[in-house]
Amino acid sequence: MREPICVFNYKIKVIIAISLFIAQLISAHASVKVNIIIEQPEHHLAKVELQFDKSNIEQVNFYLPTWRTGRYQTLNLANGIRDFIAKDSQGNVLSWRKIDKHTWQVSGSKNKKIHLNYQVYANQLAQRTRHIDDSHAFLDSSAVVMYTEASRSLPHTVQLFVPKLWRSFSGLESGDNSHQFIATNYDQLVDSPIETGINEHHEFSVDSRLYQLVIWGEGNYDSVKMVADIKVLVKQSKHIWQGYPFKRYVFMVHATSGARGATEHVNSTIIQRSRFKFSTRKDYLSFIAVVAHEFVHTWNVKQYRPHGLVPYDYQQENYSNLLWLVEGSTSYLQYQLLLRGNLMTTDEFFSALAKRITAYMHKPGQASQTVAQASFDAWISEGGDYGNNHSVNIYAEGFLASWLLDFDILNKTDLSKSYRNVHNQLYQQHRLPKSYKEADVLKILKQVTGSNYQVWWQDNIHGTAKIDFSLLLAKAGLAMSYAKTGEDKSSKQTKVWTGLNTKYGTQGLVISSVEQDSPAWHAGLTTEDVIVAVDGLRIVDKDLVNRLKDFKAEQTIEFTYFRRDKLITTKVKLSAIAKNKLKIIVIAKASQQQKLFFKAWTGLDLPEKTPE
Repeated sequence: MREPICVFNYKIKVIIAISLFIAQLISAHASVKVNIIIEQPEHHLAKVELQFDKSNIEQVNFYLPTWRTGRYQTLNLANGIRDFIAKDSQGNVLSWRKIDKHTWQVSGSKNKKIHLNYQVYANQLAQRTRHIDDSHAFLDSSAVVMYTEASRSLPHTVQLFVPKLWRSFSGLESGDNSHQFIATNYDQLVDSPIETGINEHHEFSVDSRLYQLVIWGEGNYDSVKMVADIKVLVKQSKHIWQGYPFKRYVFMVHATSGARGATEHVNSTIIQRSRFKFSTRKDYLSFIAVVAHEFVHTWNVKQYRPHGLVPYDYQQENYSNLLWLVEGSTSYLQYQLLLRGNLMTTDEFFSALAKRITAYMHKPGQASQTVAQASFDAWISEGGDYGNNHSVNIYAEGFLASWLLDFDILNKTDLSKSYRNVHNQLYQQHRLPKSYKEADVLKILKQVTGSNYQVWWQDNIHGTAKIDFSLLLAKAGLAMSYAKTGEDKSSKQTKVWTGLNTKYGTQGLVISSVEQDSPAWHAGLTTEDVIVAVDGLRIVDKDLVNRLKDFKAEQTIEFTYFRRDKLITTKVKLSAIAKNKLKIIVIAKASQQQKLFFKAWTGLDLPEKTPE
């Protein structure tokens, strides 16, 4: 007797459901095991062993990323891989070939568990990708651990085999021992670097969050002060965002030689500085500002980031015209943490603003490229002479765009809302796995202010509008001054200006940059010209400063220089710029509205006068 069709269909559904459950159960237990064996640290070498679960295809591609998170530049991360071997779980060797610089294709893999073994050469400290020596190892897994399309979503267990006395730290969860870490997937793994070695370690709690400070290297730092100030700094995030995206955060610091810079990660950061750049106030302020910058990134880019960067594509460039908001706004918001935590004085803040304004005034590129264009082209950005004259920077000009936006929001809302509210809403509304586009930012701006920002956005983000800094500063009771201390604040002494920057080398005094539309630019001088004489007299100094003091603005003088080994003489009509550095000062008799504006902007009271 045949079963009724309804019963038969029911059984089929049950079988399918059981099969799916078993598949999900198997998938839930699937994982990647990673062993990193450091036996020859003095030679910068490690062995990597990877164990992947059973493959269901005949050929599997294993990749290393072509870039790492936090740096929008393609890198040669696969250049340190040697002795690659692929085997199945029975020890049988599998055939493989490289199909491009960062992809290893293994054949005969169907229904087999694949084990990979290879050597990694790790001597890229300044890249903040991988570095091993006899005192430590810093491992960003994007430069160490391969992945497949199938394994990217799987948990990874990383076991380190390191010399005795080494201690290991990471933003990853700890495993069964002090040198084991667990990542929920490959994306978390590559965004959670590991620092292992001989290091100094501090641990403390703030607002029920655990923090660790791990320092590798000797230097003139005061780790007790660093801990005290970080405790204050992390509390200030409440002035921007509601809530924390982490339970534990690791600050990694390299006190070293040659390497400098920092990179944000999902719940950690790596900061590199010269070992003797901590003790003076200037150096320490620079350090704590970097700490603030990287901590802001914990929200801005690690919790909410532009469309085009979600999910990350590790094999090619990830494009967005909003990278200025990722980096420039982070540079802007770092001062909110520093000022509100009293880790930076108002005078120090004014000095930082003055430097940014001065840089903008000598940045011809701001007339050639918008911050939106600079964001999209960050992957191919140029520095140096061409970059200054024809480009803008997502950090510097992104900071200024954020400043303009903040002041506009404060104006439109009678000081009740600020740019900080925009970032909190990005965090609340567009947290990963979501992303945001320009339209989303404009929508939030309207929610915060009640105003349409389409025209503003076109003018300042997709346009190259000139900034009136005097008008901008006046809103907060501030002004620009080139006067020395004790002089009339409106006085402005000048000095001659050529628009040249030089460097002294084995060839002599070499031009390193020429500012567009400057006297030297119009005279035809260019980079790599070697200046040998000014107005007929040989240059004996290592720069032009002293020689130019002999002349006045509007005077025409001769420059003699070598270009392609040929001696050339050209005339330069000198111009003038301010002799003294720009300063930001508090205006006399600031109004109550200006004082309130400054308070809403910085969280601090406007000083009665500019500190001397």
